[in-house]
Amino acid sequence: MKAVKILFCCHLAALTFGLAGLLIALPHPELWNKTPYGMHVFTFGMHYAGSLHILLGTATMLLFGLLFVGVRKTLIFFAVSTLIPLGMELMGTSTGFPFGPYSYTDFLDQKILGLVPYAIPLSWFYMGFTSFLLANLLIAHTRWSHKTLWCLLIGVYFLTVWDLSLDPAMANDRLPVHFWIWYKSGPYFGMPISNLVGWSMTGLLYMSVSRLFWRENLAVQRIVTWLPFGMYAANTCFAIILNLSTGLFLPALIGFILGLLPATLVLLRHNIEGPEGPEQEKRQKVVRAMSHWTVRKTGQALLKQNTTLSIEGDEHIPPTGPTLIVAHHYHHLYDGCALLRGVPQQLHILVASDWINKHWQRRLMEFACGLVEWPVVLRTERVKMGHSAYAPHEVRGFLRRASSLAVQLLRQGKTLVIFPEAYPVIDPMPMPIRNPEGFLPFRPGFARLVEMAENDQRTRVAIIPVGFSYTQNQRWQIILRFGQALFRRDFHNQQHLIQAVEQRVRELSISAPYQASRDGPHIYGRDKH
Repeated sequence: MKAVKILFCCHLAALTFGLAGLLIALPHPELWNKTPYGMHVFTFGMHYAGSLHILLGTATMLLFGLLFVGVRKTLIFFAVSTLIPLGMELMGTSTGFPFGPYSYTDFLDQKILGLVPYAIPLSWFYMGFTSFLLANLLIAHTRWSHKTLWCLLIGVYFLTVWDLSLDPAMANDRLPVHFWIWYKSGPYFGMPISNLVGWSMTGLLYMSVSRLFWRENLAVQRIVTWLPFGMYAANTCFAIILNLSTGLFLPALIGFILGLLPATLVLLRHNIEGPEGPEQEKRQKVVRAMSHWTVRKTGQALLKQNTTLSIEGDEHIPPTGPTLIVAHHYHHLYDGCALLRGVPQQLHILVASDWINKHWQRRLMEFACGLVEWPVVLRTERVKMGHSAYAPHEVRGFLRRASSLAVQLLRQGKTLVIFPEAYPVIDPMPMPIRNPEGFLPFRPGFARLVEMAENDQRTRVAIIPVGFSYTQNQRWQIILRFGQALFRRDFHNQQHLIQAVEQRVRELSISAPYQASRDGPHIYGRDKH
């Protein structure tokens, strides 16, 4: 197992090396072309970086399979998953069927028959094997019938989602180099739909043939869960980062929502050896950390694409300890993105999900919020309006669970975000009428949460008022202002606290720019200069 861990770490290092080359070295030659060592590293990267992570990924999954899946099964899958895709790729680059008209460049090293880089069939193996193992781990502990069919379909699903998140960036004109070229444009970021169909059918074909030759189900009891998940997460994050760097946000969201989130189920499920224990808790921490990082980067990328953000008063944010950020709610999306950009601590945002009107969206939202420990509440008046996936009798239960989680987070020294107005100024859904200044009265729940958290006589919550000021020309200009911390014990009663916080948030939202420092506010976005 130690050798598998070493190979996996080398694979991660190769992915990082490749990202550094694509996103840093190629766009900025001044960083490496002045020293012989820099030139040597760059030359090595140009020749080998494209295929290096594939070779190491293949070695990792091949050794892992030999140790935990079995020699026979692993070698069968390796042979089938390289030979069938190789035949499809040779046919595709020669005739355009089944993927569409395309060809590979020289950045993936030597080519088989001058058409397909030798690394491509290997990538079909290691990501296909990873996807099929994830599917087996997910299905093994369900009571579903036709488990073999479900393993095949979900395995192909994981493989296809990875491709949907990777291909748009790899063929994008904003990337310094291209690994393949499409000769016919299509509706999915310039790629034809035949690529999606051909990819899915190829994956289904070689997974089905491999399973047929296995003649039995996979013994998931022997499989160490973290490696298939880690391999899938690492390669999907590679694709997500590439997409964000080229300004492609939909493929990044596809990779996160349709790929990473479902894959985490293999870590959150109970181990077959017994109930939840230290190892399971450790896995959940890893999943939460990865989910928080992905949410933060996605929010920051959305913000950078559409807004210019100025941050003032961020020195008022406590570096540690329980913190409650009480913010004006102006935009239903950008407020949260701005806070993710402006607050260095891990954020836990209290969200209302009553606007969701489809049950599958509800399950997905609740699952995603559970990964990052974001409390979920329902607004009574919104649920009673109808057209919601929630029923009025569920409001109280969600409030109770959200309050319990919020108090727990504050007592753990976390940073919680609440928008006490409950509704933003700009919202695609119906909302209450606001006063002329654009504010709704604060709801008292945030003060009650502080009181509940401090009932243990040990917790002292810093309440940070936050204002938003929005103006719009060609893009949104946002000023995010943080005020000085307020504390419950400094007020005579709860009502005085609520009034003081509300007044301060309004002042921060409509006042003249705050003089944060001699250097002025921090500015983020494409219009920075």
